[in-house]
Amino acid sequence: MNRRDFLKKAGLGSVALGSLPVLGEILATPALADGDHKTFHFAALGGGGTIGGVVHTLVLAGDGKFSDAQVEAGGVFNHVNLNPSLPIPKPVLASGTWKAKRLVSFQSIGGSGETLAGILKMDIDVVRLIPSPGVFPAHLQIVCNIPFAGLFTGHPEGFTLTGLPVTFSPLNPTIGITIFGAAVEERD
Repeated sequence: MNRRDFLKKAGLGSVALGSLPVLGEILATPALADGDHKTFHFAALGGGGTIGGVVHTLVLAGDGKFSDAQVEAGGVFNHVNLNPSLPIPKPVLASGTWKAKRLVSFQSIGGSGETLAGILKMDIDVVRLIPSPGVFPAHLQIVCNIPFAGLFTGHPEGFTLTGLPVTFSPLNPTIGITIFGAAVEERD
């Protein structure tokens, strides 16, 4: 039995074959060296406006690490209709994961302790699992302000996601948190 037949019998044929370009890209990308990077974590809601009675809201979370040249990151999302006239649970319009493809930039405006304030920009792939599978290129900007240290980027805390049919940006008031870390914990 050849590899293709084995993968088909295992039910992985099209998934495995379709993953080869991604796997090749991962293998070709050098891993970030310990101590040579910063980290981030975030979970926030973004609004996409109201279109045809749908109150587009994105619950987006993720984490990762980045250097001056590259990023390794990913997370999850739920695209929900938060129309107040709809009952709870609110309808999930789409759900899936996301993965960083390319670091665009990181602009730090300073830090306090081991946290940094700044703006991280990256190109990502949004991987929709529900209602139907699909991969969509997009651009993600994550903003972290540190109010107690007087460090403000001039942008609201949270994320902006562009390149999809709906653009999502931070809610006012902000719902969520973002953290950029300057230190990386190393354990044996």
